[in-house]
Amino acid sequence: VGHGEPREISVVAKRFTFEPSRVEVTEGERIRLLVTSDDGVHGLEIKKVKVNKKVPRGGEQITIDFVAPAPGEYPIVCSEYCGSDHEEMKGALVVAAKGSPR
Repeated sequence: VGHGEPREISVVAKRFTFEPSRVEVTEGERIRLLVTSDDGVHGLEIKKVKVNKKVPRGGEQITIDFVAPAPGEYPIVCSEYCGSDHEEMKGALVVAAKGSPR
């Protein structure tokens, strides 16, 4: 991985889950999520890093760039109503401290 290149992580949104549901990163790391939907329209929101992107139906990939925040666990939620279990569609951004073993 070259300097300054974000680490790419693929995420698939589908009713009613994100895969992977836990995105594990390191504090300060530049991250690029490559997000596609397996079915209808979804959204991916991580309030901590001011991310909120619509994920279109039909498998079109969107990219979300951010820098990993302070260590902790931050919710990833679906920000577009996608059906009966929309509220249950959650993931987690898990940020490890720099220099700590993974």
